[in-house]
This record gives sequence, C-alpha cells and structure tokens, in this order.
Amino acid sequence: MERLLRIENVTQKFGGLTALNNVNMHVDKGEIVGIIGPNGSGKTTMFNIITGIYRPTEGQVLYQDEPITGMEPYLISRKGLARTFQNIRLFSRMTAFDNVVIGMHARTKTNMCDIVLHLPRKRREEKECEERAMELLKLVDLYDVRYELASSLSYGHQRRLEIARALATGAEILLLDEPAAGMNEQETDELLQIIRRIKELKKTVILIDHDMKFVMNICERLYVLNYGVLIADGTPEEISKNQDVIDAYLGEDDE
Repeated sequence: MERLLRIENVTQKFGGLTALNNVNMHVDKGEIVGIIGPNGSGKTTMFNIITGIYRPTEGQVLYQDEPITGMEPYLISRKGLARTFQNIRLFSRMTAFDNVVIGMHARTKTNMCDIVLHLPRKRREEKECEERAMELLKLVDLYDVRYELASSLSYGHQRRLEIARALATGAEILLLDEPAAGMNEQETDELLQIIRRIKELKKTVILIDHDMKFVMNICERLYVLNYGVLIADGTPEEISKNQDVIDAYLGEDDE
C-alpha cells in the first residue's frame, strides 16, 4: 500500500495551550480514514496543519514523502490536497456549475495571451473544464440542479457541491470537515454513497465527523484524539471496543 500522507511528531501550541501533542498519523492511497474525538480535541487543528493554514510548533507533514509543513494553502492544493469546511463556503450568487468550474482554475494552463487573444488552447481548456464539471456534478447527484444558484440549493445539496468543487481541484486527498453535520438520515445515507463513489475513483478521503454511525459505516481506519493527544487508532471495530475511547468519547451521553 502506498503511504500518501504522514504526520510525524506534530505539536501545535497557541500560547500556553497545547492543541496537539506529539501526534503521529499516516494515510495510505485509496483509504477512507476518520479523525474523531470530543469537541476541542484537536481535530480541526490537525486539518488546518495538513492544509497549510497553521504551521505546527513542532513536527512535520509529508505528502508523497515530500515535506509540505507550513507551505502556503494554495500550493498544497496544487499538489493534490483539498478540503471542505464545517461552515459552508460556496459562492452563493453563482450557479452550482460555475462553483465547480471555478475549482479548476488552479489547474488551468492558459496564460494571459491565450485569454486576451482567445486562442484555441483556451477554448479547448474551457471545454474540458465544462465537461469535467458536468461529470463531477453527476458524481454527487447534482446534475439536475447544475444551473441553479448555490444559495437556492438545500443544505444537503450545498454540502455535496462543496465536495464536487474540492474534487475539481484535481485532489488526490479529500479532507472533509463535518460533512454530515446538520444532515437528516436520508441525506447522510446519500453522502455515504457519494464518498464510496469517490473511493472507487482511487481517491483518498480523510474526514472529521461527530455522527458515529456515519463514521463507523464509512471509515476503514480511525484515529481518536482527546485533549490534543492521540489515544487510539485502528479499525472501527477495534475503536468501538477500546476502553480509553469509550471513557473519553463514545460513552458520553451527548455524543
């Protein structure tokens, strides 16, 4: 199995607060991996480190054996990592189709001369982007609403559109931050099917979510954080039987 991403001895401090403490993780190509834990355990901080929003106090992140620690987020995106956010960040006054197309701009090769003169290369690339956008909208079951404004879509559809836009960047690793948050049971089941389709495309998925039924059904491996410390990792079955995890997280009434 190809090791696509490695997090090595990562510590993140904010003043006197240690958000992550000497955390080690890895993700192999084609896996669906979950990061779980109580609120404030460091999950989103880890996503922010992987995607370049934070530079860790200590340790490093490697993608395909290349250090990407502290690299600018747009450069990390170009390398093949894309994320969605817990709070939806779509271009609300643009159509679903245009939201996906705009996700491809980091990968386009046309220069200013091509654009000004409207050369064949630009027209060809535009056509390829449009075709790819349609494919991605079909993948997430949004083809029928492709020309509707993002703001007019249902909450569940907006979540799916964010995933399509992230895939449009050409990502090999998709990081999903609370993708099932706020969804009803039917929407969550539909999301499960979409993530499985993404895996069939040989993509790798890392996700954070509090819906334990969703996490246990979709993830092949799980990492469990508690107060910034990695307390367990393993298959969903192993994690569900781990007493440290039960005490820290799974046994809590509000989770």
